Amino acid sequence: PPPCGEGERPSVARARGGGLPMMIEDTLQSRARNMRRAMTPAEALLWTMLRTPPLNAWHFRRQVAFPPRYIADFCSHAARLIVEADGEGHVLGHRTDSARDAWFAAQGYRVAHFENRQVLGERDGVFETLCTLVPQREPPPRRASRESPSPQGGGSSGT
Repeated sequence: PPPCGEGERPSVARARGGGLPMMIEDTLQSRARNMRRAMTPAEALLWTMLRTPPLNAWHFRRQVAFPPRYIADFCSHAARLIVEADGEGHVLGHRTDSARDAWFAAQGYRVAHFENRQVLGERDGVFETLCTLVPQREPPPRRASRESPSPQGGGSSGT
């Protein structure tokens, strides 16, 4: 199938700030959401590894949309690293993967590919490789979360 957005008629309304047709961005976000719900066994195992110290400090996210057309299996924006679980279809789509990897590189990300059979059969080796791919320094601090209103809904006191 063509990458998300190809062959679709762009809507007149544009997404906030990005200048992408909202339909394309919404479709990509929807596909990413559906992919998060239906992980393969290899993706589920990689997700477990990425949530294990020391990798968890780099705050990986799964099925991350990169408009206008790509979804990364796993991404750490702080480490500028994308991790991909490649099934049998990736062997046939090598040219497409190369173009996709080049696009990610142009955005400042490194891409690490692991075949599903490698993830499932060589867990320790995959985990060790992942540990060498994140920067060998402390991750930058996470941004503070927005202040939430009080449980009563009154906001902050001072009135």
